[in-house]
Amino acid sequence: MIYNEKETMKRFGNNVKRYRTRLGLTQEQLAELCNCSAQTISGTETGYSFPSSKVLFKLAESLHIPLMYLFNFGEDSTISNIEEAKNIINLLEDLSLEQKRLSLNIIKVIAEKY
Repeated sequence: MIYNEKETMKRFGNNVKRYRTRLGLTQEQLAELCNCSAQTISGTETGYSFPSSKVLFKLAESLHIPLMYLFNFGEDSTISNIEEAKNIINLLEDLSLEQKRLSLNIIKVIAEKY
């Protein structure tokens, strides 16, 4: 689907905000990581403005995601699947060995049922 400029900026901004909040970062913290102002991040997230190319690349780097994820507006299920797999891996990393084994058994049961 093709979006107009305003809708693209809004969807892009929503993605920036979603990834920022997942990392538990404030707009100010993300701005510091991107060497820009908090107003730049706020404007980007609201769809009011679009970041420069320099900030654009710093956003992806600071959010620990490929740049294309910021432009995924829901059409590419491959990106969503990769993102979900990474979320599961991140959750598993913090578990004890016993918890990891239990989680694996639960996943196997779910996979067999569906």
